Amino acid sequence: MWKKKEHSIKHRIASVHLPHVRPIVRVKARAKTEFGSKLHMSLSNGYSSVDHLSSDAYNEGSLLIDYVEQYRRRRRYYPKEVLADQIYCSTENRRKLR
Repeated sequence: MWKKKEHSIKHRIASVHLPHVRPIVRVKARAKTEFGSKLHMSLSNGYSSVDHLSSDAYNEGSLLIDYVEQYRRRRRYYPKEVLADQIYCSTENRRKLR
């Protein structure tokens, strides 16, 4: 890194003890970097399903409709309600959920 004058390494290991943990660069006032994975899961009748697990930086809100459709394919009906964080509440997502 010093010789090439680079400041990042793609897919680097951030922890020797937890090599699966990757840094995710975020644009937040509190923390510019977060560690760990992003997980999306759905619940139905006491059963949980992992729909998406990733250590990459991406906007979760852009995948909400895909998650709802995945739920419908898996269970053959749409969820009665969708509970989500603010990042999922875009105008486009609210319009499609109606």
